Amino acid sequence: MPRLIVKALLNAKNRTMEEWSQTIKSSVQARQEQQRIYEEKKRQLLPQLIESNKAGVSTRELEQITGINHTTIARWIKEAKEKQNVNPT
Repeated sequence: MPRLIVKALLNAKNRTMEEWSQTIKSSVQARQEQQRIYEEKKRQLLPQLIESNKAGVSTRELEQITGINHTTIARWIKEAKEKQNVNPT
């Protein structure tokens, strides 16, 4: 192969690798931001969700109110109870 073709192919491959690398980096950053938002939402809502659930509001009703899946709410409440049992105050 002539040198110019080889050089062009190598440049194209490097550019593709850089693009892939940048895409992966962007995806990781977006996922980290989603996780941060999720944790913040959980931190803000969990005390109210626990209190409402103790007062008899079902997780399905809480789902209708918040738009958060009832299984997620149930898991959050369960995790909080388990954490409280491990670290009683």
